[in-house]
Amino acid sequence: MKRSIKRLPKRTQEELTMLLGLIRHHVEHCQMIILYGSYARGNYVLWDSKIEFGVRTCYQSDYDILVIVSTSTVRKVEERLRRVVSKYHKAFENRRHASPQFVVEHINTINNNLEISQYFFTDIVKEGIMLYDSGKCSLVKPRQLSFKEIRDIAQEEFEAVFPYGERFLKLAKEEFSDGLPNVSAFLLHQVCEKFYNCILLVYTNYRPKNHKINELAGMVKRFSMDLTNVFPRNTDFEKECFELLCRSYIEARYNKDFKITSEQLKYLISRAEVLKDMTYQLCTGKIAEYGAIIE
Repeated sequence: MKRSIKRLPKRTQEELTMLLGLIRHHVEHCQMIILYGSYARGNYVLWDSKIEFGVRTCYQSDYDILVIVSTSTVRKVEERLRRVVSKYHKAFENRRHASPQFVVEHINTINNNLEISQYFFTDIVKEGIMLYDSGKCSLVKPRQLSFKEIRDIAQEEFEAVFPYGERFLKLAKEEFSDGLPNVSAFLLHQVCEKFYNCILLVYTNYRPKNHKINELAGMVKRFSMDLTNVFPRNTDFEKECFELLCRSYIEARYNKDFKITSEQLKYLISRAEVLKDMTYQLCTGKIAEYGAIIE
């Protein structure tokens, strides 16, 4: 594993240094902080802007950061990291900057997965950059999986998860037709969660313990820039619809004041269809890629 960010652009180093300080300040029992993904590999996108169908879309690679802790209260750590994100954005509010996406795991979980060659974590060990190491814990050495094993795992996960997303989408449409908008909204949240999880499992064999659609969307977009356009937020209507989708996991079930219109639901159903098609294309394409390597 690499241990220096000096090869990265100066602005990137400044942002990562700020993030590192905030994480260490807010997270107790932090044992390791590892940068993985495009910035660790070197194929990051600092900024890309283009106009499609009259709409300008922009893309910038996120910082993918694994935070390894020795406390069992992983959920509390995740909440603290949301405060870190808020302070980080405030510190750089006057300039364009990359957003962080965090994965938090206990050191025992990491090592248990490394022992069985779970390739999301083995790739991090192989390609990542160690930003912080307390020196109190160590990572076990993983076994290298064959591409046949990787292909078989990806195929199994796809066949297990993708049909759930399809079924939830069908039910969401039925509940919408039956005049139950809140039930439809909750099911649409489940649709998106399943499809995002499907992409993550096929590409990394890892499913985060996370129900937040905005964070899951951030985790998968590194696999295809097209995923950033599934839920565009260029207009007030698009922003409001996405916010309602994110809130629907809890509020559509438990908040009696939660309201969503037929127009908003029709739009979200249409975007869920786009996500379904994109998930199928990305996942089957990745499985075929594994197969071609085997051959």
